[in-house]
Amino acid sequence: MKVRFSLFSTLFIVLCYLQGLGQTVEKFTVDNQIVYGTKALPQDIIGYYQYEKNKEPIVDIRKDGTGLFQVHDVKAYPVEFWIETDEKGIIKKQTSTENSNYKVVLIVKYGSNGETGWRGANAGTYTRIDVGVAYNLGYAIVLGERFKKL
Repeated sequence: MKVRFSLFSTLFIVLCYLQGLGQTVEKFTVDNQIVYGTKALPQDIIGYYQYEKNKEPIVDIRKDGTGLFQVHDVKAYPVEFWIETDEKGIIKKQTSTENSNYKVVLIVKYGSNGETGWRGANAGTYTRIDVGVAYNLGYAIVLGERFKKL
């Protein structure tokens, strides 16, 4: 039995394959759980997010995987971001069955924000945060409360 591929099918397979090339997959332990991530962040989630669309706390996700993350009532931390993947580097993405909306998880490593005590306690630690891309609303949303226009 011969299997034939159309030009579109062949290009799709090649693009899917190439998407995973050149990405370094890193292994992390976050909250006593092994997770994997890469710095190949989707364009949709890159940008500046504000609480309730117009105020602090903020999240700033940059293309190179660096940025800022601010918790409530604390100066913003410089951070590194990775998008959660499987061991092979395939992004773990929850998609909607009704529209093109999706959700991903970012792995965050906090740097020092120059504060001490509880206001600087996250320095050197890792966490995971949800990012939803809601095309139907016109926003990307971090933690369900920080928004940036798409």
